[in-house]
Amino acid sequence: MTRRRFYVPAQSISGDTALLQPEQAHHLRDVLRLAVGDTVELFDGRGNGYTGVVTDNSVEVRVGKLRPLASPLPQPRLTIAIALIKSDRFEWMLEKATELGADEFIPLVTRFTGIRIPEQRLEGRLQRWERIVTEAARQCGRQDVPAVLPPLEFRRLLEAERLTRLARFILFEGAAQLLVPEYAESCGALLCIGPEGGWDQSEVDAAGSAGFRVFSLGQTVLRSETAAIAAVALFRFHVASAIAGNSSFPDPSRG
Repeated sequence: MTRRRFYVPAQSISGDTALLQPEQAHHLRDVLRLAVGDTVELFDGRGNGYTGVVTDNSVEVRVGKLRPLASPLPQPRLTIAIALIKSDRFEWMLEKATELGADEFIPLVTRFTGIRIPEQRLEGRLQRWERIVTEAARQCGRQDVPAVLPPLEFRRLLEAERLTRLARFILFEGAAQLLVPEYAESCGALLCIGPEGGWDQSEVDAAGSAGFRVFSLGQTVLRSETAAIAAVALFRFHVASAIAGNSSFPDPSRG
């Protein structure tokens, strides 16, 4: 029922009634041409899914008869911190990494970042990024929507206390050791990807001093968006394998 799947913020769901946002209502009414009595699927972006029946196909669509869908197995959260790159490639990365299971995106400003977003355009860009991850979540069947944070200076990322509980990695083409996904703890992981110009050695050293593990993705130099997708795929494959094998996640401090 993917085409009949709609995002409704949790605050727009009350009791057995859900009110679709105008953009979602337009898609339901004018694109899919659904009508009163048709069944649909909803998700609130916080991990909850519902089925429902269209009861009003006006601009604010009301959906009734809500019931939770089966909850997915819990998985370690995955945060992607990636240097800003060209808009089209960054947005492609957001879409595909959302489909693969990334839970949060932190755009980074590093020494060699060639992209800067003017302050007056930042709000519009954040709204666009949110629409992209929301649509990707809807399309791929996720019940949650990844968070996309405002751009952050790399040094500020290293100082962020809330991230210290995660298994933290920086991907660097000069690293001798390949990325080992099994280091990802059950509490989650943070993967840092640099800009097209690469990391400055001082940034890699600072990350190491802050407790990050430095890994490579192989002998070839990957574009930033390719590195992000490869890293997410590796991480999620390991998680799926661990769950299937009923294995636990090793403590990275023992690696």
